Amino acid sequence: MSAPREEPERIETPGTAPSTIWVGAGLLDAAGRYLASPSGRFLLIGAASARPWTERVRAALPAPPLLDLTIADGEPAKTLASVDGIAEAAFAAGIRRDDAIVAVGGGVVTDLAGFAAAILLRGVAWNAVPTTTAGMADAAIGGKTAVNHARGKNLLGAFHPPRTILVDPLCLVSLPDRDYAAGLVEAYKAAWIADAALSARAGAALAAIRAREPGPLRDLLAGAARVKARLVSEDARDAGARRLLNFGHTLGHALEAAGGYGTLRHGEAVAWGIAAALEISRRRAGLSESDADAVRAVLRGLGPFPAPVRDPSVLRPFLSLDKKATSRGTAGILLEGIGRARVEETVSAEEWLQAAAIMSLS
Repeated sequence: MSAPREEPERIETPGTAPSTIWVGAGLLDAAGRYLASPSGRFLLIGAASARPWTERVRAALPAPPLLDLTIADGEPAKTLASVDGIAEAAFAAGIRRDDAIVAVGGGVVTDLAGFAAAILLRGVAWNAVPTTTAGMADAAIGGKTAVNHARGKNLLGAFHPPRTILVDPLCLVSLPDRDYAAGLVEAYKAAWIADAALSARAGAALAAIRAREPGPLRDLLAGAARVKARLVSEDARDAGARRLLNFGHTLGHALEAAGGYGTLRHGEAVAWGIAAALEISRRRAGLSESDADAVRAVLRGLGPFPAPVRDPSVLRPFLSLDKKATSRGTAGILLEGIGRARVEETVSAEEWLQAAAIMSLS
């Protein structure tokens, strides 16, 4: 087993169900050192698009996996039927409550495998090996696992944090540029809501990050992981500070669903959702035009993104089913300034629809 190419950074999310995040180039070649299983047995679930990385994880395990399953990725695969397929394969392989799942792939696969882990035998351990930018910056961290429903995104799910998360930036070398750039939206989002210094560094290094230069990329991914780890530790059940991570997601989820989960990548929908949130933030939270322009400039550098649906009659039903909706309105995350965000409970669906009509990245 070869050693990691660099000393990895360790980030902890303490609490009743702690996770350990490791960030470093070459981690997959030493995955067996970091992945956790109470029994020492693993069930390996890999995305079809992540075969090379799954092979490296498989080779690094201490023994052949109990289950070696390849599943489809992409939002259309995020269904209860896919989870049932994982469950059937796990039962056939002889899964026990002290075994652990290893999920290798993007956010769809970590969501599916994590949700399966949450409900199999009333909960088994799992590990996440994200191989996409969005997975590394956001989806794999924090234990929010879910599948989509015809009425909206991530409406069926559970909180079930992974024991270990391996973030290896080398996985991004071959990621298609569109997926790579869309995922970076989630990484920059973390900086905008809670780390002004990271935002400044990553903004200045945008060209280098787009070019996948290892140093600036690792700095952004590790910084985003630290932000999410801190917020998750403060709010494991998504009732308080953790909701700040939903910046851009209120309208973003509606835009994604309105396109049938096929027109926009998740990060692209979030980018447009951030553009709308900037409009409301200027009016409600005192966001300066200079800070709004700085965010838009990065989003432009990550784009261009496909045009979203703006028709209020199409978007309204999805906004009404948003998980953050309450009797007071559709809660939104507003930016007071770069590095400072807040939850605004009383943003109406009509305000989001009005913002969707005028949102711009220019």
